Amino acid sequence: MRLNHNMMSMNVYRNYTKDLAGRADAISKISSGIKLNSAKDNPNALGRSELFRMQIRGLQAAQRNLQDSVSMVQAVDGALSTVSDSLCRLKELATQASNGTNTSEDLRTIQNEINSIKDHINSVAKETEFNGIKLIGDDDVIDNNNPRYLKVVSGTNVGENIKIPRFDISIDKLAKDGALSLKDLDITDINKISQNLKLIDDSIKEVSKIRSKYGALQSRLETSVNNIDFTVCTSEKAESYLRDADLAEEMMDYARNNILVESSNAMMVQTNNFPQDALRILERLK
Repeated sequence: MRLNHNMMSMNVYRNYTKDLAGRADAISKISSGIKLNSAKDNPNALGRSELFRMQIRGLQAAQRNLQDSVSMVQAVDGALSTVSDSLCRLKELATQASNGTNTSEDLRTIQNEINSIKDHINSVAKETEFNGIKLIGDDDVIDNNNPRYLKVVSGTNVGENIKIPRFDISIDKLAKDGALSLKDLDITDINKISQNLKLIDDSIKEVSKIRSKYGALQSRLETSVNNIDFTVCTSEKAESYLRDADLAEEMMDYARNNILVESSNAMMVQTNNFPQDALRILERLK
């Protein structure tokens, strides 16, 4: 037994400080619910966790972009549905006007309604927009067979985007064939019956084609949203496994360290008395 250096007490104290730090660490994890409170806890796991966090945030931003795009396409589909109904009414009026029993006054009345419908189609084309973006009234589109495109970021990697077409369904662009378009629809001239019906039929086909493109696009956008949602859930699960504390495990660790701290406290009281006990023994030997 050494009198100058109480090695047993020093060993007990060393274990005491280690257990005290372990208990404090367990309390920190239990109170925060996080097992990676600093880089020293697990540098590798922290780095991987941060990568998952960046990926999740990027995917969530892309998901919001896609959801906005879905809303945009839905708004456009509603507008195109209105235009389709208007074109069907034009077909009905043009067919009615082709009846040879109509008087000039009858034809003028029908033409007035046709002009009103054409104005309505123009209004829908120019006023349908989403956040200031016009998808079916883009003046820069010369031919609807060659639309312009709007790019939407659909992922976190370079080049991951979806192109949304932009058209112009105003009456001077619909059924455009050379100098003719839907704006030239005039049923007051009996010699233009075939031309009028063709203009309307071509317009209906063109709007239906545009609408089908947006329908397919909406399906693709919604699929992308669902795929991202699945990826986000998977990434969050992996990130949670790396970062979040297992409370049951931490409570057990806390209880264990707490018992060790109390035991070390009691043992230090005993070991600190060893030198005095040794001196008392030596005194008796005199």
